[in-house]
Amino acid sequence: MDEILDYYTSLIEHIKASSDVEGNLIEFEFLNYILDLLSDAGEFEDFTIIEDGRDGAGRWSIDGYSYDSSNFTLSLIVTFLTSNDLPETFTKKDIEPVLNRLVRFLMTTLKTNHLTEAFEATSSSFQAAKFIKDSWTEISGVKLILVSNRPASEKMREVKVEDIDSKVCRVNIWDLSRIYKLESSRNEREEMLIDLRDNPLPCLVAHSNEDGQSVLAVISGDRLVSLYGEWGARLLEQNVRSFLQHRGKINKGIRATILGDPSHFFAYNNGLTTTAEGIKIEQTDKGPMIVELKNLQIVNGGQTTASIYSAYVKDKADLSSISVQMKLTVLSNEASSELVPKISRFANSQNKVSDADLFSNHPYHVRLEEFSRRIWVPVRVGQRAQTHWFYERARGQYLDAQAYLSPSKKKQFQLLHPRSQLLTKTDVAKIMNSWDCLPHEVSKGAQKNFAKFAEQVDLQWEKDKDFFNEEYFRKLVNRAWIFRAFEKEIMKESWYSGYRANIVTYAIARISYEVLNNRLEWNNDVLWRTQSPSEALLSLLLELGRKISALLLADDRPVGNPSEYAKKAMFWERVQKLACDISSLKNLLISVDEAKRRVTDARKVQKTDNGIEAQARVIKTGKNVWLDVERCLHEDDALTPSIVGILSVAKNPMKIPTEKQSAVLVKLLDKYADRL
Repeated sequence: MDEILDYYTSLIEHIKASSDVEGNLIEFEFLNYILDLLSDAGEFEDFTIIEDGRDGAGRWSIDGYSYDSSNFTLSLIVTFLTSNDLPETFTKKDIEPVLNRLVRFLMTTLKTNHLTEAFEATSSSFQAAKFIKDSWTEISGVKLILVSNRPASEKMREVKVEDIDSKVCRVNIWDLSRIYKLESSRNEREEMLIDLRDNPLPCLVAHSNEDGQSVLAVISGDRLVSLYGEWGARLLEQNVRSFLQHRGKINKGIRATILGDPSHFFAYNNGLTTTAEGIKIEQTDKGPMIVELKNLQIVNGGQTTASIYSAYVKDKADLSSISVQMKLTVLSNEASSELVPKISRFANSQNKVSDADLFSNHPYHVRLEEFSRRIWVPVRVGQRAQTHWFYERARGQYLDAQAYLSPSKKKQFQLLHPRSQLLTKTDVAKIMNSWDCLPHEVSKGAQKNFAKFAEQVDLQWEKDKDFFNEEYFRKLVNRAWIFRAFEKEIMKESWYSGYRANIVTYAIARISYEVLNNRLEWNNDVLWRTQSPSEALLSLLLELGRKISALLLADDRPVGNPSEYAKKAMFWERVQKLACDISSLKNLLISVDEAKRRVTDARKVQKTDNGIEAQARVIKTGKNVWLDVERCLHEDDALTPSIVGILSVAKNPMKIPTEKQSAVLVKLLDKYADRL
């Protein structure tokens, strides 16, 4: 419990620092922080926060919503918060009125013929209600999500609500304890336990050893629909999810077979390749049966799953004749992070999955992490010493680094690594794509934007990995603090009326676009030294934000919902036409030629660093590994006299390879990593 209280205190301090004021703004910042976390974890793709979602008479309330187009699930979000020094536990009785007000918002939306009778036409709650009403016929289920910075009572029972309009309704409570477990874990998302005891799945154990099990099964279409309806995109391994997001439409061939020739579906379809981190199999008189699965992931078969679900919901397809073969590999938690991406790569060979789709293990992350731990940031106003921007390559690293520290050491760690300077992978994708003039991609949500960012980084890494050097990291930090300072200031403006995430990314993209059009670049040295935005820069961003807000909420917008409008390239085209005078920023800008010179210098430094890193890696690698590399080269008939000589140096602990020799040896380690 002490850990959770420490987490609560740290979180409250961070939220207050982010907002600068009390009251509703703190609630907004808390909700934004938690929903970002849940979006990263795959609970939903993107979300919209409703800042005016409280009925003055207290009849209904809503704080946000999200719509998952892959399984047609609507999530409605409400908060239950406290600002007390110590958070008290809550019970089912405490939250029932809060959930009832959320349900009343939905019922008011559905039963009101003219929404302007119930909601102010210019409000965000009106836009949410209109989106729900327009989409209701295709929505298959509703999740009521309650977010709280208070821990739930251990005695609290499951909370249920009645289905609405024949659509399944579920309650999902994210209390302080659950949020802490997610953020402090090493997992990218919350543990998923699938209980099949009511309807066990027949199986055949094809292979079993100390590393895991290989299991074969046949899953019915109805069972697959039930699982996907409950868990949605969380069933899809991260790589496959991003693969579907930027490549896939529902497969017309699969749909045609489901509707026209369901009895042959099993014969025509390649089935599912899946993994799990745990399995429980019971022996019955009907043979072995799967009764529980832990963290089931579909690494190939996302198209099949989504297509079956779509046919069931949209076409009301009869799935009684549909069966799908399933190959299941059960792996330990430790092996999953390494082997699941490889299984995904090989299983998806018929539809090439690029390294961008397998970005979770990309060396880009390792390099950013190393920079973030080593590079000190100049002292900012209000700080007593130099600090680090902490890059969290894997979820939970920030909290894990403090887990076993004494109170004084923990306080020191937090001073050197302020939570406000914590960066996750999706934070980096959002910030960099905003500055790189892709605000419509950022507006599509954390997961889709990350997939786009990963694709670009992978291409650049293959072209020139030295591009990602210390200067790149400083540029990232400069962009991050400007981004966050602007986020903070925009909330204080009288014209601001919601959609902060969209306005911020578009304003930054617009100013960046103007700088590029004038053949200029940002002076990263000046920005690095100041660590706070000049009055001129902040003033220009806020002016652009005001204009973008007006465009986004204009009565003549071609797309009704502002959040959806912001996802369109045509909105970015309109924003590019807004006036943007950067003459007041001369001291923050340099010529393109000067910027290129600095980039060239930074690449040279990175090449030197790469050589040192390669030498260190070779020296740390044991002789047995080099013997295995030699064996692989023999098997491939690729062992040349030159390589034999280099390997002899690597195998001799008394010799230190040169940087050139180390570069060759590191390439061999990477090439044969799967066979060592």
